[in-house]
Amino acid sequence: MTEPSDPREFFTEHHEAYGTSPRHAGGRDLEILVNALKVAPGERALDVATGGGHTAIQLASLGASVTVSDITPVMLDDTMRRAHERGLTMNQVMAYAESLPFEDRSFDILTSRRACHHFGDIAAFLRQAYRVLNKTGRLGISDMTGSTDGVGWLNHLERLRDPSHNQALSPDAWYAALLESGFSGLEMLLTEEAMAFDEWLAPVVPQSDEGSRALHFMRSVQAPREFVRDGLFIKRRMILWAVRPA
Repeated sequence: MTEPSDPREFFTEHHEAYGTSPRHAGGRDLEILVNALKVAPGERALDVATGGGHTAIQLASLGASVTVSDITPVMLDDTMRRAHERGLTMNQVMAYAESLPFEDRSFDILTSRRACHHFGDIAAFLRQAYRVLNKTGRLGISDMTGSTDGVGWLNHLERLRDPSHNQALSPDAWYAALLESGFSGLEMLLTEEAMAFDEWLAPVVPQSDEGSRALHFMRSVQAPREFVRDGLFIKRRMILWAVRPA
């Protein structure tokens, strides 16, 4: 397997698309993720790899004191602009998920949505999340997933589309990683969303080298039915919640 490219390259090129995409700005997983966290006004929340800032904006709209982190400067700029347009105030920090520059027990809530598959070391991220969360602090994550048998196919496909993709995990792998990091009170929800192949590719276009390679692989290799059915791509997502024990 080749080393993933720097995510900053991909997201700098496509930052506007991720900021305006209806699927990212209002996907079903966003509502489910945030509602289950039961955010109380004044709670301190950290949104890691904030991307277009959609999760952070939802948290701030509920009264949380929000800090956003990301490694792509233009994504942070976009997020702060969108927050300002909505009359919301946030703090921003440029940081890798695996080395968060915050004091222990700094936050009541930590979220990361549709980003963990880009992290170089998910276990290190979870250790950092555990460290910066307050006692009884809540973790909320949404990310693409696949079965233990099928996730390898998914990872190969996603790397063809986006060379900065690192690794999506199966639900079982997430469960083990969360337990190893010390979290408890684990809950998981699996969802799927059917879409046309071109919709799945976006913002990558079919005529690009990446788009062409990904579509060729999807159509020429026997795809697992969990991902391709009736001529549609099935985006599988896992939404999880966990608690840092008191």
